[in-house]
Amino acid sequence: MPCVHEFGIIDHLDATYNYEEYNPQKFNCISVDDDIINSIYVHLSVMKTYFHSLNRPENGLAYCGITIIPPESLSLFYDIVTASKFFKRSGELAELAFIISQAIEKKKWMIHYGI
Repeated sequence: MPCVHEFGIIDHLDATYNYEEYNPQKFNCISVDDDIINSIYVHLSVMKTYFHSLNRPENGLAYCGITIIPPESLSLFYDIVTASKFFKRSGELAELAFIISQAIEKKKWMIHYGI
């Protein structure tokens, strides 16, 4: 089984909840191959995020954990994804860019499940 990262949109963020349960179906997550995420991982390190709950502000993605991505970070996330050297030939990155743009439009938070 390939190593993947999963991304979805949180419809109703609970600011007091600890998102430590692995539940990609709840957020209609899409999968992106680990090699592709590795290619942009360093660039994502400047993105404001939270690890597992809003009580843990961080930057970038929790590589092996759960990341909550706030709406104010999504434009940067989108720009990094679409600037990737793999973007034009990766259906997974195109799908991720689409999901990010939906979250931006709806002013929603996103969730990331690391490998």
